[in-house]
Amino acid sequence: MIESRLRTMLSRKLRLWTLLSLLSVILIACSDIDKAGISSLLDTRDQAISNRSISEYSALISGGYHYNQRGKVEVVAQMLSLFDKFERAEMRSYDREIRILDNGRAQCEQSYTLRVFADGEWRQIIQREQLTLTEEDNGWKIISGL
Repeated sequence: MIESRLRTMLSRKLRLWTLLSLLSVILIACSDIDKAGISSLLDTRDQAISNRSISEYSALISGGYHYNQRGKVEVVAQMLSLFDKFERAEMRSYDREIRILDNGRAQCEQSYTLRVFADGEWRQIIQREQLTLTEEDNGWKIISGL
């Protein structure tokens, strides 16, 4: 009788441990998928700036964007102004750290180099930024930090 109870208890613990392990694997896999999606979005941002594509750039920003009292319209207008001022622009981000938060949010810290060309001369800035992203119906979007 005691042996039967022990077997039952061990069996339950084993099932619980198996379930928890499986859940952990699923959560890690989802996190990796989310990080890959975010990384892809940020690479697309680099490309949009380098291609001077304001429509591609705008599509990466959430309609609910808000940071430093600026919304999406102001951020897109600022990038359009940069495109108007400079003949060429090249952006490259690197040293990226992505953290998945709860409620469909994530944070990314990354460094970037932005090179612009005007009046026959290249200018360059190197900065570190922290972006917040949100998962929307059509994928990850930047919601603050630009």
